[in-house]
Amino acid sequence: MDKFYTLLNNIQISLQFCLWLIIFFWLDLDLFTYVLNEQYILKIIFGIILISSQLYLFQNLYNLIGVDSIYKNDNDKELENISDKSDYTSCKKCNKFRPKRAHHCRYCNKCILDMDHHCFTLNKCIGKNNYKLYIKYLIFVEINTTLLFICSLYVCYNYYSELSLYSFIKYSFISIASFLSSASLYFYLIFQTYLCISDLTTLEFIYPKLRLNNQKLNK
Repeated sequence: MDKFYTLLNNIQISLQFCLWLIIFFWLDLDLFTYVLNEQYILKIIFGIILISSQLYLFQNLYNLIGVDSIYKNDNDKELENISDKSDYTSCKKCNKFRPKRAHHCRYCNKCILDMDHHCFTLNKCIGKNNYKLYIKYLIFVEINTTLLFICSLYVCYNYYSELSLYSFIKYSFISIASFLSSASLYFYLIFQTYLCISDLTTLEFIYPKLRLNNQKLNK
């Protein structure tokens, strides 16, 4: 129930749920009338994969609702007895110690653990606790957009003569939109993979000064 109220308060995620539901009922079920009309076993398997990928997308999107990476330790007295504070930095805006690689988000107005970036699509910061969920979310979005591109292109190519003008425009638009989305997200996933291999965050990649500061902290 708490996640449900959080979902209602997060407009961006709520809109995404509505968008994918519309795509599922308006497009996918319509596509099945074409893609699965010959009842080939491979097409049935493809339909199952399409539905499963969207359900997993919903699941990851739902899991992202209640997970954040906000640094919630407001009791700085616990740090007074720590002799080695090399693993901590001082936040100039919060006026308290925080773990290294934590950064203050000007949109959330809170310190975020291992902050990667503030995601406007999800209306929350991506950091230590929700980074894996975020990557899973991106992967399933990529899978869904790729499958939608394949389906819509298949329909346009094989059922051109059977489609009305409205349906042809609809599938053509979705083919182009899903291709552009899938291609851009593909390169973004490559970029995120590079950051994981290099042990960097997006902020550290953009601002080399943060990278140097963290390298000093690691020594």
